[in-house]
Amino acid sequence: MEKWQDPQVIALWIAIIVVLVFTILFFVIWILYTGYKRMTEANLREAQTALEHQKTLLETNLQAQERERERIAADLHDSLIGKLSVIRLKSQMGVALTDIDELLGESIAEARRISHDLTPPLIAFSDVQDLIEQVVSPWQQKLNITYYKDVRTAAAPTPEVKIQVIRITQELITNIVKHAFATAVTVHLRYTDKNLILLVKDNGRGFKAGQLKKGLGLNSLELRMQYLNAHYKITPAQGKGTKVLMVVPTQHN
Repeated sequence: MEKWQDPQVIALWIAIIVVLVFTILFFVIWILYTGYKRMTEANLREAQTALEHQKTLLETNLQAQERERERIAADLHDSLIGKLSVIRLKSQMGVALTDIDELLGESIAEARRISHDLTPPLIAFSDVQDLIEQVVSPWQQKLNITYYKDVRTAAAPTPEVKIQVIRITQELITNIVKHAFATAVTVHLRYTDKNLILLVKDNGRGFKAGQLKKGLGLNSLELRMQYLNAHYKITPAQGKGTKVLMVVPTQHN
């Protein structure tokens, strides 16, 4: 009888094959399990990061609302109530009605400005390009602002989209005035059946790409971008200004 026909040799080879098969299966299962575990952990980390990011945005939203309340309260107290107090005092002192009428006119204009800041009048019936122009026009006393508008559709975005675009424009211009030390700003609006595109760029000091930090203003912008389901890109250049491009899909508005 040949050696390979010996039952013990056959049994040994069978045992070796079984061990090899189980070893291979073990390593395959271990590799699959390890990969699945890593993928699960990565998904959990990603979900945790997204949750923390949403929490940050929620906190930013609350802070922005509180900051807006404080600003409105300051406007009412320092400007409007101050003027009304002067009117009351002058009326008690018997000052000429022409002087009082002038102060009343200033108070009415101030109240109208505060009301406009809260919600632009007739926003549902106003064109988005005109609303943006109303935002940028008052800043032309401090900045050389060039406003281009390219409207290629008769359709109008919803009032909710309009108010968010207005707030984003206000936030961008305010950030430029506060931080950019710019002298010139370009605002370019293009509105079509598919997209509303807003480009805001300045000639300020800019910053390095790695220096971008998400403060209250940028987090507030990102929150509004998410609400609009928009895409945006901030392109900084140190010493050469900053460019912000926003694309809002409008085909479903």
